[in-house]
Amino acid sequence: MDYLSSGFSKVDGSQDPGVFFSCLQTLCSLPYFQDYKKKSFQLLNPTKCSRILEVGCGLGGDATAIAEMIGDRSYVLAVDSSRKMIERAYKASGNEDSVLYCLGDACKLPFCDRAFDGARADRVLQHIADPRKAFSEMVRVVGERGRLVVYEPDWGTFIINGGQREISRAMTRLFGDTFPSGWIGRQLPGFFREEGLEKIQVKPETFTTDDLDLAIKVFDLINNAHRAEQMGYVSKRQAEGWLEDLRKANNHGRFFCSYTGFLVYGEKPAGSLI
Repeated sequence: MDYLSSGFSKVDGSQDPGVFFSCLQTLCSLPYFQDYKKKSFQLLNPTKCSRILEVGCGLGGDATAIAEMIGDRSYVLAVDSSRKMIERAYKASGNEDSVLYCLGDACKLPFCDRAFDGARADRVLQHIADPRKAFSEMVRVVGERGRLVVYEPDWGTFIINGGQREISRAMTRLFGDTFPSGWIGRQLPGFFREEGLEKIQVKPETFTTDDLDLAIKVFDLINNAHRAEQMGYVSKRQAEGWLEDLRKANNHGRFFCSYTGFLVYGEKPAGSLI
């Protein structure tokens, strides 16, 4: 079975990659995601860049949006580890001349040092077992005074109201633990400081919903309840009872779900040896 928390790093091996395409489309349709993405574009300031790297481009919507903000002689290079994502992104772009697509590993970017004026990643490092390496690669390929913008969730902030406390705690912990880097949100500011970046800004962005159907889509609640049972976090009766409790809470207006992500900006200093 494909799980959203652990499956994005292996989309090409999935029996149903459409699950991941659909998830990205759902997220991009929500005001929360649209809002922080706009903020990330503003921080990147693509009008001041001529060469921009989008790491983990997914379906390519963000790369296309950035390309629409840049000058005629500028371009966005969108890289992803999934060939199927790249193919979908390229098809959706309508052969946009200012967006180039590349299959590549974020931990070993196939680009020269200082090849770009700016780099951006959105919900990518959470899917990488060595996010520090991937971030260092982003820094390496950005030139002096180049801008780096990264948004990542912190799944230690994930909360659900609607079921028994201990069961909900087990479910939210499982969801976070099954990401390769579920606590990346809180680690991200330190990455920027360790790399010697300047003008660092950290902006917390909190997602909330009281819509159970939406939470099921975004957080894969039903699949993860069954996985929690299989992994021994809870019994089958507890998993089924928890899902039923969520439905009852939703019917009575008591369901609530939330997590916090962090949008972080930094600038590579002049004279940097990185």
